[in-house]
Amino acid sequence: MKDRNYTHAIQIDTAKCIGCSHCMQVCPTQAIRIIEGHAGIMPERCVDCGECYRVCPVKAIFVEDDEFSPANSPAYRVALVPSVFIGQFPSEHTASEILDAVKQIGFDEVFEVEQAVDFTKKIYDTIADEADYSQRPIIGSFCPAIVRLIQVHYHSLTDQILQIKAPLDIAALYLRKSKAKENINPQNIQIYYITPCAAKIVAAKAPVGEKVSPIYGAINMKEVFNLVSKTLIEKKESKLSKQFANMSPDSVKWSISGTEKQYFRGRSLAIDGMENVVEFLDRLESGRISGVDFLEMRACDQGCAGGILCPGNRFLTVERLEQREKKLAMLAETQQSVRNDLMDYADEMQQTFKVDTVYPRDGLLLDEDLEIALQKMERIKKLNSYLPGFDCGACGAPTCRSLAEDIVKEKATISHCVFVQRVMEKNYNLSPDQAFHTIEKIWGKDRLNKYQQPNGKTES
Repeated sequence: MKDRNYTHAIQIDTAKCIGCSHCMQVCPTQAIRIIEGHAGIMPERCVDCGECYRVCPVKAIFVEDDEFSPANSPAYRVALVPSVFIGQFPSEHTASEILDAVKQIGFDEVFEVEQAVDFTKKIYDTIADEADYSQRPIIGSFCPAIVRLIQVHYHSLTDQILQIKAPLDIAALYLRKSKAKENINPQNIQIYYITPCAAKIVAAKAPVGEKVSPIYGAINMKEVFNLVSKTLIEKKESKLSKQFANMSPDSVKWSISGTEKQYFRGRSLAIDGMENVVEFLDRLESGRISGVDFLEMRACDQGCAGGILCPGNRFLTVERLEQREKKLAMLAETQQSVRNDLMDYADEMQQTFKVDTVYPRDGLLLDEDLEIALQKMERIKKLNSYLPGFDCGACGAPTCRSLAEDIVKEKATISHCVFVQRVMEKNYNLSPDQAFHTIEKIWGKDRLNKYQQPNGKTES
């Protein structure tokens, strides 16, 4: 079975795009091509990691989130706030002050996502006992961009993805269960996640291993940060009735690199940054790595602190979360126990914390018929041997191998390669006008106008 849900949050504004190809060069799944002077995304390959968003020099790449209006609404609206959002603010602001400010911008209730981590830690013991260690390592499912990456690029590893809901979804399930007991109509509850990345927007709209997400919508963290900053400056009267310290201290660091792996038995590694993840998974799939029991993987450097929608510096964010952990630890020492209301629902959620099997995506599928797919694979290898191997990107594809795939899929021709063009022109198999037309098709007519003289003739 293949996963063919290609919902995406990363979008390209072609009116702004200048076809510089920066995005094409950094895409880890080679999902971007330059066509008619603009970048285009292949939806079956995109994992919404946001690497293209980081490098776009003209901000033509944007993230499409679920718009939130602060205006009054008949719905009961809950803000799910990750601890990394609190880390965006200077330490002079307490977690309670920040979460209070989030409530004041238009929510009926706020809830910190990491309160669900205590439940996640509890089920890790059970999973570790039941896990099939014949397929090591088990790969954490916290980061949706990593899950999508494996679905697209590492089909043989999909069975090793941990089949449990992320703390975000556990928190949303708890809220829906608890609100139902307060006689709030479940259909009237809107749970919004304040997201540090694009991949979690997609996870809410098109979850992997689930039919429907308990999340109603996801909002760009930068937008909420601006609204909350204004509220903090105005220092409006608090509307919160409790302090937000009801979780184990290190839970606040779950989304940054290195915390999750500590709670899984055996030899565990934490890897962050998409380039590092790809390099490691390449080695793992080829059998060059062994003896690892668990992999904690984050697409962004420093984990969610480095998310593309985080307005603050990732290193300062990590430092602030570490400082907050110490404060919570000191607070816990003065109390006999830390009360986490979510754990009252642990028995109920034990029945729903798992997700279904994760299937590969067909981003690299050449044909449904295996025999034909193998024939096409041979054609790709043969075509690739004819191409120069420079991976210059002038053809509008990131690598010569990618161009060979596009040719076999009838999305390009061998004349797209500028080096092959020269050979074809020399052997009279391609006229200069035909070569020029091919270049225009890739890079756009306007791109080449600067090489024309006022009389319309091309400069020599």
